[in-house]
Amino acid sequence: MKRFALLVLSFSMAWTPVPAQDQSLPYQMTVSSQGLRIEGNASIQTVLKWSEDGKFDKASPPGIANRNFEYWFEVDFSDHFQLIHQYDSLIFYPGLVEISELFVERSGVPIALVLTSMVPNDVKRSAFQNQNYIPISTAELFDGRKLYIKSRYLRATPDLNKKTFAFSTPEAHRQMEEFISQDSFKSQVLAFFFLGVAAVQMVFNLILFFNVKQVQFIYYGAFLLFQLIYYSRISPYLADYFGYADFRFYFLLTTASQILINLSYLLFIRHFLDIDKVLPGFDKIIRWVGLVLVAFILINLGLIIHNPYSYLQSVIMDIQRYFMAGFAFFGIGYLWIHYPGRLKYFVIAGTLIFTSGALLTMFFLKLTYMVTGAAIESTIFALGLSYKIKLINEEKQLAEKETFSTRLTALRAQINPHFIFNSLSSIQHLISSGQKDAALSYLAKFSKFVRQVLENSIDIHVTLEKEIELLRVYLDLESLRFDHAFSYEICLPQHGDLIYQEVPMLIVQPFVENALKHGLMPKTDGDRKVWIRFIDQEDHNLCEVEDNGIGRIAAEARKSASYRPSRGLALTEERLKMFKETQKPHIRIEDLPTGTKVSILLPKL
Repeated sequence: MKRFALLVLSFSMAWTPVPAQDQSLPYQMTVSSQGLRIEGNASIQTVLKWSEDGKFDKASPPGIANRNFEYWFEVDFSDHFQLIHQYDSLIFYPGLVEISELFVERSGVPIALVLTSMVPNDVKRSAFQNQNYIPISTAELFDGRKLYIKSRYLRATPDLNKKTFAFSTPEAHRQMEEFISQDSFKSQVLAFFFLGVAAVQMVFNLILFFNVKQVQFIYYGAFLLFQLIYYSRISPYLADYFGYADFRFYFLLTTASQILINLSYLLFIRHFLDIDKVLPGFDKIIRWVGLVLVAFILINLGLIIHNPYSYLQSVIMDIQRYFMAGFAFFGIGYLWIHYPGRLKYFVIAGTLIFTSGALLTMFFLKLTYMVTGAAIESTIFALGLSYKIKLINEEKQLAEKETFSTRLTALRAQINPHFIFNSLSSIQHLISSGQKDAALSYLAKFSKFVRQVLENSIDIHVTLEKEIELLRVYLDLESLRFDHAFSYEICLPQHGDLIYQEVPMLIVQPFVENALKHGLMPKTDGDRKVWIRFIDQEDHNLCEVEDNGIGRIAAEARKSASYRPSRGLALTEERLKMFKETQKPHIRIEDLPTGTKVSILLPKL
């Protein structure tokens, strides 16, 4: 049987409220210890016999923990004998343990207290320090001054040459429970800072999902949640919410969450960058990596349920970490070269920072690096989502603008042929009735009107000056058609820049046409006149088309059974609604003592 000794670490400290140098805790003292590394198993009775023979004192330092050996520690309180026997009990801090038992003596019989973390045990947890402790009666010490600990290390490999044990009195322990060391304070602040960042981003993400309805926000929310579960280990207050009381369940949860962080990150990136559409070849690789991560989760959970101290499980977790780190750097390079657009920079920056933090944590065993990297990465992804929403809105606005323009063009195209048909019919009437000069004059004005319409056909709207010019040509055409049977007047404010404001092209013409056709032409006596007024108002331009014709009641009575209602007014109303939604009616018709007045609200464009 091979036996080696543990390096003796014995410190004498005065009983003053000064923090221990190594742990930054007040009222805690290190107790001397020696140990044996044993190949096989030994009983407590055998170990007690070795102690009597002085084998602990003669053994060599055991070095780095090896999973193939069992380790026995003899903890000697002789240097603090007078102090500990002033109290009925003491508080013992075993430090890092995996599978361990602490032996005390009760009524001359060795009793084993379970220290193993993932089974029901006798240890307790210090609230602020996240440190295990166990209360022990001073009467239960072997020979009034010794304890014995049996340990196995299946996953962790600490340097046992530096292994220390500590104790304090009950009063000192109560003070220590309320003491927050500098390191502990930093860890608490870091944990709750990350909690705050993650919580705000999750709420923001939830709001975005209900508004945008895109699955990438679900995966981003899952990414934040699994990070929060995993990093809860920093603070026992957070850990309690995720089942830290049942350490085996907590270990299973945090192990699974490590892989789920990577999986949700992968799915988020896939949808955030639309990889399936932009880079279908790379998308196949991402799918395979996702399946590999699912396999990692199932294998790890199975191993943990079977044996939470499985060495194979820890090896698989390391393989998973190296695998994802390698894929992350490969993916960054691939996206840098092949992905178009600026969204990739958010992914590249966030991934580099998080992966660097994860690797630093892996090599230096300090979770601070990984948490800081995760917080920065999550913030970068949130900014990336905001930027993508901006791009989506810009694309949506552009599409709506194109649709709007197309609909307006279609509506305007329905109005122009109506007028053109009437004009050609008038020219045909003049030619057939032998009015050659009138027909030529009409045709010249009609060609001018068509040319102006065609010149402005590309534009959705024109200046009021051009609109009035088109109205004049139209009214002149209709005056020729009806042998100068009516007169017209176009009124503008004497001051202001109203004529330079833009209006939808040919928006007023259908109302003027309606006034001529149904109001003035049926009139048999008196003069016939139409007034067209443009008025500049605060939030819109007002156009009034007034005639002194027969009025709406008489016009309705003249309609024959074969009357076909004009669609010009309905189409114009639809065009106005497309330009500006308002509670006010776009078109208002008033019956006058003689004639009719139509008021049209023209949007200020």
